[in-house]
Amino acid sequence: MSNSRGLLYPALHKFYSALSSLEKFEKGTNFFDNISYLDGFFSEYRNITFVLQKSLANSNFVTTYESLRDQYLVNNVGKWFIEKRNEVLKQKPFDLEKRIVISIYSGQTISLPELVFTIDNDVKISTIVESLRTTFMSFGQLEVMFSSEFFFYEHGHSEDLYNNLILGINQMKLFLAKMKEAINQECSLSEELERKIDKMNFHQVPKDFLFVDDYVFYCKKETFEKASRISLGARPIQTRVPIENFYKVYPDGDLFDKFELMHLVLFQMQKSLLPTCLILYSDDTFELMSFGFSIKTTAYRKFTEIARRIETDKIVSILFVTEMYTYDMQDIANLDSRERVDHAKSEVLAFYMVDDQLTVKCNEYDTMQIDDFKYIASVMSAKTNKQKIPNFMNSVFQEFARLKTNF
Repeated sequence: MSNSRGLLYPALHKFYSALSSLEKFEKGTNFFDNISYLDGFFSEYRNITFVLQKSLANSNFVTTYESLRDQYLVNNVGKWFIEKRNEVLKQKPFDLEKRIVISIYSGQTISLPELVFTIDNDVKISTIVESLRTTFMSFGQLEVMFSSEFFFYEHGHSEDLYNNLILGINQMKLFLAKMKEAINQECSLSEELERKIDKMNFHQVPKDFLFVDDYVFYCKKETFEKASRISLGARPIQTRVPIENFYKVYPDGDLFDKFELMHLVLFQMQKSLLPTCLILYSDDTFELMSFGFSIKTTAYRKFTEIARRIETDKIVSILFVTEMYTYDMQDIANLDSRERVDHAKSEVLAFYMVDDQLTVKCNEYDTMQIDDFKYIASVMSAKTNKQKIPNFMNSVFQEFARLKTNF
């Protein structure tokens, strides 16, 4: 029987083994298991180049391998990976540290003092969440929205472990992709491994899905609710596109009009859509970020995260669309968000915008009339005094205002 295994197969299998270990690494897993998963990852990751060198030893691709290795893998993170592999194999298990930040969302974001844990003093997140009950009851509110965010480090170091892992994985993917191009060899086993790798989560889903939980505490009943979330087309690295591409598809009106038209048409076809944010940058590129959530805490956190990026990423405008309920405020004065739903008067498709000049725009469309183009035209052309963004967008307005004042 002929050997159908291609030259790249051994390296791809080691890469798959490394990622398989990392797939099991989770924020709620105990230190013993998470450390074992990291040890397995570093060991198998380092073995990728070992087995590839052996596979290519009698081929014409050794020089190509050395060139691509130096281009993609010889860097500070690559050196650190080698050091960690040698350490976990010959000296000691990975020295993992976990930090947890609790953020409370109200008029502004308040972060409680950071909690730091090692294998010597770890506690379950449920214990931490429960410990907040007395604090939240003292606020005298109907509900308290908060999130818990996990950060992982090598003990004694300040570099975020996740960022190093993702950089190392992405560089290895690029290296193996270039080697595949150079070798240009068909191999069914390699192709199957690549499909399996593409289905793995750790290096492909957004960081917050791995390491952040959103909650709401209902004070009247003293109960916690944890959010369920979805995200569309999510990757760790967002893709920015020239805004002129958007203008070509929707040539009429300003950016807010185009954004409205795009999502009104989508809503007409689907009768539903995920809340979506358009982020415009100073270099005339933009990205679309769609995410679904079961409680508003997620929206507060998402816009807080965007606000923190405004200055460094040079964000100049933020647009948002979401389905929302309207209420008679007298009916819901003493109700929390879960209780209010039964008192909704109507459902609207709401559009909001805020930019670096503190321009605010808002439009709402009754979903029962959204198939009526005359109705849509009347709303788009109407001059309304209701130019107010929802509370969960206040963080981006405040950051734009701070930067404008300091300019």
